[in-house]
Amino acid sequence: MIYFELEKFKVLPVQMKKNKSVSMRYHRDVDIRVDGERHAGITIKGDKILLVHRIKDGYEYYVFPGGHRRKEENGEETVIRETYEEAGIEVKNPVLAFDFRNYVKMTVDFYYLCTWKSGEEPRLIGEELDADPAIDLFDPMWMDVKEVENLNILPKFAKNWLEQYLEDKEK
Repeated sequence: MIYFELEKFKVLPVQMKKNKSVSMRYHRDVDIRVDGERHAGITIKGDKILLVHRIKDGYEYYVFPGGHRRKEENGEETVIRETYEEAGIEVKNPVLAFDFRNYVKMTVDFYYLCTWKSGEEPRLIGEELDADPAIDLFDPMWMDVKEVENLNILPKFAKNWLEQYLEDKEK
């Protein structure tokens, strides 16, 4: 991929589908990101789970807050930072729950079970604020765990893990 300098930020052009505008996403940390890794946090507070509602290219789905690890971070530090940036919620004690290796794309997704520390109303704080919500919506929220089966949580393997975890927790 080609990155272009724009003032102090790096810009990654993202082409949208025909008849749509071009979205420019600002990645402030592109020079210190570790390629091929994504770290996400699964945070449950009482009967609520922290998710980010996404609508991108007209496709609606939910994800766990997370993102790229920076070179100076470990996975746990990444999840704490990303959860705060994407949801304004502080978490602690992230424990690796599972990982998924994509041998085609040569990437690894790491998912951590996190303990809620503070923050009630989710809100964007990080670079996702720069996204145009008309074509790339990020909306962090607490969702009732009873709604999980009805939500389009991606990736599907993460949703499957969550459903099994919630089922085992009820026993």
